[in-house]
Amino acid sequence: MGWFSRFLSKKAPEAPAEAGAGAEPEAPAQRVPAHIQRLARAGEPGGASVEEALATLRSVRATTDEGLALDELMGRVGAKPLPDPVAVAGASSLVDRGEPALALKLLSGATSSSALLLTADLRAERGEIPMAVALAERVLLRDLDHPGARDRHRRWRAALGLDAETRRVDASSATVATSEPDAPFLLLREVARGGSGAVYEAEDRELGRRVALKVYHQPTRDKEQLLHEAHVAAELAGPGILRVWDIDPDHGWLALEWAHEGSLRDHIRARSLGSFVPIERWALPLATALGRVHAAGWVHHDVKPANVLILGAEGQSFADFGTARRVGEPSPPGSLGYVSPERMRGRASDPRDDVYGFGRILEDVLSALGDGALTARWHALTTACLGPDEGRPADGRALATRMRVEATG
Repeated sequence: MGWFSRFLSKKAPEAPAEAGAGAEPEAPAQRVPAHIQRLARAGEPGGASVEEALATLRSVRATTDEGLALDELMGRVGAKPLPDPVAVAGASSLVDRGEPALALKLLSGATSSSALLLTADLRAERGEIPMAVALAERVLLRDLDHPGARDRHRRWRAALGLDAETRRVDASSATVATSEPDAPFLLLREVARGGSGAVYEAEDRELGRRVALKVYHQPTRDKEQLLHEAHVAAELAGPGILRVWDIDPDHGWLALEWAHEGSLRDHIRARSLGSFVPIERWALPLATALGRVHAAGWVHHDVKPANVLILGAEGQSFADFGTARRVGEPSPPGSLGYVSPERMRGRASDPRDDVYGFGRILEDVLSALGDGALTARWHALTTACLGPDEGRPADGRALATRMRVEATG
């Protein structure tokens, strides 16, 4: 008897044995046809291709073999993940059979947009609206026009009492207060732009040092945020934290350590991630740095690939502490796709929200690298970081400990 069949058998009470009768022998196991055995090994050597697996699922739909096929797919749960299209097709069959809880199990670890949106629907049906919103945002971050994603996102955010839709900042509408800040820097090129400011590659005329010059759009309005960003980074100075060289709050700029290899987001977009394998080489030092942030009583609140800067031989560093808050303080708004469901629900600043963002970073990198043997063991940790609080590492220190176990396992 397969996993799915055993699960269903627990729903009905067992018939009482007749008095004096001995225990009846269990019925012989049903022979699994070869095409369903290949379905269970979809994506593995000797197993069905994705196209063959989908054809098999279509052929057994609403037949006596459907339950057997689902048994075999459920046997993969907790082992090597199924290819996403196969997981989605199997989960859809389970939903049609009235088993949404099993469908969620089958989708665990699936990260395609279709898988995330189906998971979001199932979470919403269970009343887990913040989780549904977080999943929809992960879809929108990849594809703003994915069918049904924006409508669901809008409806679910409205159900939480949040604004109707998170809109992307139009960088063309933002202007720098001055194209030549009153500072000893030669501006070379603009490298990034956001709602609060722009970042330039610049050269310190006096020291001949390359810097990242962050210029706030409205220095007077944003003076306190600039000071806050600089003070937090200075307090946390050390490995994994981008250094602040100089600031001028009155003119609205910070001079930061220059990351000549750009951000992790740049590498993900360019699919230039060869130097990011093995995963622990860069992720473990980052998790350790995040542990220092949390040990000092801070929550970064904007952990995402754009804020992980690559310094070459010196490793990687977290940047942009402008939205950092003390543990327990009210949480600020966050970046689309990197806000935990609990924070979306209104939870006060908590290190687990940064761990969620770290999980999203891992997910982005693993997705770009593919499902090779070099990355497979990290999927379970990624799923834990993105899952409910009770299974998520409590802070950066717990995350680093878990990563060391994975790295040596």
